[in-house]
Amino acid sequence: MGAPKQKWTPEEEAALKAGVIKHGAGKWRTILKDPEFSGVLYLRSNVDLKDKWRNMSVMANGWGSRDKARLAVKRTSSFPKQEESAVDLAVAPSDEEIVDVKSVPVSSATLQIPSSTKRSIVRLDNLIMEAITTLKEPGGSNKTNIAAYIE
Repeated sequence: MGAPKQKWTPEEEAALKAGVIKHGAGKWRTILKDPEFSGVLYLRSNVDLKDKWRNMSVMANGWGSRDKARLAVKRTSSFPKQEESAVDLAVAPSDEEIVDVKSVPVSSATLQIPSSTKRSIVRLDNLIMEAITTLKEPGGSNKTNIAAYIE
């Protein structure tokens, strides 16, 4: 079989997080080749990085794999009522991974957004859509590329 499992050190975890921030999730080979991280992650493979990132993301969400599966089944089988709106809460560790979203029903009477905030949201939505359509990336645009375009 393969080499025995090695416990991740806090330095390796920090290097993985910094690598994902710099290069993005899914760019495991690039992170391993980056001189900034290669000194710390030299004992790890791209698969090790992928697995550790997935496990760190699950822990950040507070959901185990069974909870995630249950949530996915609930999401596909039920739709919110038309008179209710949903506020989505999520921890988004990466652009390439599927993020689980927990929806909380909120009545329209409870949720009041000032008009200046609404204009800001609409403007931001327009900037994001402009970035996505202009970038025309075959696999879709990630947050890093969209933010760079907007800036």
